[in-house]
Amino acid sequence: MKESLKNIIKESFEEEVNLQTEWNRLEASINKQRIPVILSRRKRQLSLAFFKYAAAILLGVVLTTTFSYLSNDTKNSIANFSKVITENNDKSFLELPDGTRIWLNGGTTIEYGHDYGIKNRNVILNGEAYFEVAKNIKLPFIVNTGGVDVTALGTTFNIQAYKKDIKVTTTLYTGNVKVTPTVSGQKILLKPNEVAVYYKDRNRIEKYPYSGPSKAEWIISDFSFNMVRLIDITKQLEKRYNVTFIYRNQKIKKLRFSGSFQKNESLDDILKVIQTNTDINYKIVKDSVIIN
Repeated sequence: MKESLKNIIKESFEEEVNLQTEWNRLEASINKQRIPVILSRRKRQLSLAFFKYAAAILLGVVLTTTFSYLSNDTKNSIANFSKVITENNDKSFLELPDGTRIWLNGGTTIEYGHDYGIKNRNVILNGEAYFEVAKNIKLPFIVNTGGVDVTALGTTFNIQAYKKDIKVTTTLYTGNVKVTPTVSGQKILLKPNEVAVYYKDRNRIEKYPYSGPSKAEWIISDFSFNMVRLIDITKQLEKRYNVTFIYRNQKIKKLRFSGSFQKNESLDDILKVIQTNTDINYKIVKDSVIIN
């Protein structure tokens, strides 16, 4: 009977509580258990009132306790984490308690717990960030991107891991890092001047050589590209200028471009330079750029 009562109370959370309905269900459960009840009409009425009253009190206590627990849990969760958000057309810098320095590109969010540097050195990244990790052999530095986990001790590397992108790219400049896709668990060890690219749609990770600058290009200048695919360039332009690129010809996405631009240059000026070097055609319509 106790188990049946628990089930009734549990199910009542899923919809608005109706005492009459709950009593009917409770009474049916008692009858199902075949408990002999022989009462006069008056006693049955008193019993009905008593059980309704008891059920109301019990449901109230359970509901109050549950909502109180959820409220406290939510507050604790918020209080135990710090979050840094960088707007699409901005960049920011963050230094963690252990001396690790992080540069955040536009449209990037990073989170870390208040026990960072004490029990762990874990951060959660959505976007692109460049890391200069302070060395600590006892506590490895771990970046969770939702697609891969990147583990380091003392090193410099860049991670591009926007949730809407189909890949996560880790570029190593100094030291060593371990890149582990969270789904497959496959491990890739990177040495300086190597890149690991995890393709989300294929759940596959591949390693490539890197021959670019000694720091992330987006830190060195406002926009600097070294044989970068057009699709990757336009993604950065989308964040900076709050526009959406529409490709009429999908093959154009694979075209590569090299060049640098200053912060004060307009989107139209940048596209004109790219057009001259790649023979693309573009048209700006409000907050969209059509490329064909």
